[in-house]
Amino acid sequence: MSQISLTRIFLGSLVGSLVLVLVGVGIVFLGFKEAQARANQLKSNFVNSAPELPAGEPELGQASINVALIAFGIEIPRNVKGPFFSAKLEDRGLTLKRDVDSDSVVYIGPEAFSSWSLLGSTLAHEIEIHCRQNFLAIHFQNISGFDGTGLAEREAYNYELLQADRFGLSEYERDLIKSTMFYFYPERENRLVQQLAPIRFWLDRLSATRLGKPVF
Repeated sequence: MSQISLTRIFLGSLVGSLVLVLVGVGIVFLGFKEAQARANQLKSNFVNSAPELPAGEPELGQASINVALIAFGIEIPRNVKGPFFSAKLEDRGLTLKRDVDSDSVVYIGPEAFSSWSLLGSTLAHEIEIHCRQNFLAIHFQNISGFDGTGLAEREAYNYELLQADRFGLSEYERDLIKSTMFYFYPERENRLVQQLAPIRFWLDRLSATRLGKPVF
């Protein structure tokens, strides 16, 4: 294959990556703005009201999930199935989506039942954030070298912290959410470097091709 052909291939790949990134970032940014507005509205709605909940810790099972949904005013979108209790789930919650047009399916695990506060916060994490996020945009970011999954998870965890008063989260529960987010989805010290990484990758490959060096 000629030098010019290789150059054209890498230029085409670079342009394609940039387009995917711009589309993904744009869609995710709009989602972040919408989530922030929704958080402010919900906080305003609950500032003068306290949810009515049974005393003690919630019992494991679907009944407690249904009670928490009503008590905390969590509305389930039409394109969402569940939330369903899953005794085998190790995480507090999980949202699955098979493809772009399919419904989201939400599962809640035993770890979310340590208190009514944490159960409500987990439901909001999955339903009010993950079920409204654009999975296609997140996928575009991931395949383009960006941390789309990490950004999506940080949005959901930060949302829980913004809504901490609404759910009545204890200081321990707030610290638990923060430590989980920081451990599994850490914020990079230099976000700009991370965002430019895919572009730099292709520029380095293009430069190596021009110099006649092997690129893979």
